[in-house]
Amino acid sequence: MPYPNIKSPELKEKMKYLNTHVSSTAGNTHYENLCMKAVNQSIGRAVRHKNDYAAVLLLDQRYTRPHTKASLPAWIRTSLTTHVKFDPGFLHFFIARRTK
Repeated sequence: MPYPNIKSPELKEKMKYLNTHVSSTAGNTHYENLCMKAVNQSIGRAVRHKNDYAAVLLLDQRYTRPHTKASLPAWIRTSLTTHVKFDPGFLHFFIARRTK
């Protein structure tokens, strides 16, 4: 997942400010939102218009977390499926397509 650099001085200060002036978890919420903004932008680049289509693979177990799923757009959540493990044939299909 594309989390921003947690050691960035600007991000640290922003999170500290939010935790102090908004709520004790506002900084972490901001951090999660920055990550999910990047994910949603990436998904949006794959589908450019309403008649376009794409397959988007989110290969990280953290996408199974309810609050992470809730951060995805509704049109993605409706077709989102979760698999505990991938069948070797599934991965072979994508590798074979990429090498052609």
